[in-house]
Amino acid sequence: MISKDYNCFFFIFFFLFITSLINKIGGLNIINYDILYSIWYNLTSSLTILIPFSLGDSLYVIYPISFIYFFRKTKLRRKKLLISFYFLSFPYIMFYWSWGFNYERKKSNSIEYTYNELIEVTEYYVTKVNNSQFSITKNKNKPVKVEDNFNELRKKIVKSLAQTTKQFEIKNFTKHPIKISQFSTLLSYMGFSGYINPFTLEAHINKNIPKISYPFTISHEIAHQYGISFENEANFFGLKNTFNSNDKVINYSGELVALQYLIYDLRLKDKNNGSKLIDKLNGGVIKNLQEKRSYSEKFKNPFEPYIKKIYDLFLKRNNQNKGIKSYNLVVNLLIQDYQSKINRSVDDSS
Repeated sequence: MISKDYNCFFFIFFFLFITSLINKIGGLNIINYDILYSIWYNLTSSLTILIPFSLGDSLYVIYPISFIYFFRKTKLRRKKLLISFYFLSFPYIMFYWSWGFNYERKKSNSIEYTYNELIEVTEYYVTKVNNSQFSITKNKNKPVKVEDNFNELRKKIVKSLAQTTKQFEIKNFTKHPIKISQFSTLLSYMGFSGYINPFTLEAHINKNIPKISYPFTISHEIAHQYGISFENEANFFGLKNTFNSNDKVINYSGELVALQYLIYDLRLKDKNNGSKLIDKLNGGVIKNLQEKRSYSEKFKNPFEPYIKKIYDLFLKRNNQNKGIKSYNLVVNLLIQDYQSKINRSVDDSS
């Protein structure tokens, strides 16, 4: 007679095998993951949105403590091995079935752009950012301040999702659990502004980042809640959602991030021209950028590059060939978006 321990072992092993197989062959169409994910997200968000604190952060503390407790409590070596197998296998299985299979979704087509196109779009955002900054502050040398608290920002950002999801032709979810991470200081030292918990699907924001970064970061993490796994696409969704807001400060938050990516890409290709465009920015915009830079320098530490390297390998393992550089590929999408606007304007005028 097979013991209950072995029944459980074979059950977990079977799901581990199936999960690994689907992950290897990319069999999303076989399991119709879009429907499964939508059902799972609606279930989890209905629960976690009612909890004022982060359930996902709490699990990261409770789970390893539980493992240590059961491992030490067990005397038999065979049972220790089984417990280790269960505690290691379960997160792997849950990660992919809860959220990780989104990495198998089809990527957006990225365009090849010329240096002149990059200059044109960067100049466009320089003008846009300067105009937004002055429109808000009425003073070219005054930085933009976010006066709303976290809950007010969250409500405003969620409000514009109806338009954004329509643009991206995806189903709009009605519930969005967005929490301040209990591990914000740790996230700062690791170099992360936020993250989505792949088990509870809560979006987490690092409370230490400059408040001017909050609107875009929230929108980026919401993109992951929609199953948008590729970082450049999540960046683009986040930017479009800030642009769609009726709040000027939220618009500016996204425009500033878009400009940062564009200038970074431009300076890699032509440092002098990149610096010239930076010189065209209003003093208030420069102060907002300095605020972001000061935050990064405050939490700079020797371990961050190694953490980023591990994350880089994780992204490459999950179909993002550029690894951590995938974030910067949003430049392709910004240029494509700009070109489509120009083409629409030409069509409308003809």
